[in-house]
Amino acid sequence: MTEPKIKLPRQSKGKRPYFFDDPAIDQMMTFIIELSAEVSVVYDRLDTVERLLETKGTISRADVEGYRATDEVEAERVARRDGYLKRVFRMHPPVATYGKGQPKSGAKPAAKPAAKTKAKTKAKKPAVKKKAAKKKAKAKKRKR
Repeated sequence: MTEPKIKLPRQSKGKRPYFFDDPAIDQMMTFIIELSAEVSVVYDRLDTVERLLETKGTISRADVEGYRATDEVEAERVARRDGYLKRVFRMHPPVATYGKGQPKSGAKPAAKPAAKTKAKTKAKKPAVKKKAAKKKAKAKKRKR
């Protein structure tokens, strides 16, 4: 007896689930997951081609499509897939920035021109003096 074919709907019902606040991040994660799945399939097909070439010397597309992995080969592939997915989806440390989107790395940022540094330093000093003056004024009010 042949099993009846199950007809699945072409489109899922309901709204697309979102996991992140920014839908662009959800879309990027979808791309990464889909690409990872495709790469994993390519790894398996390449493994099949290499194994067939070792045994036969020459192969055809039918040989590749008809290949069935043994339990031992499948165990190797599962181990490879597990390592691959752990590398791709490992948690990366957050990237700290110096500002303006420049990632912080082991190297120190290039020194800023002297003129800009002096201008920023001078701009900060009055603000510091104002804060100190406000603190003194508050302290005097408390004493009264």
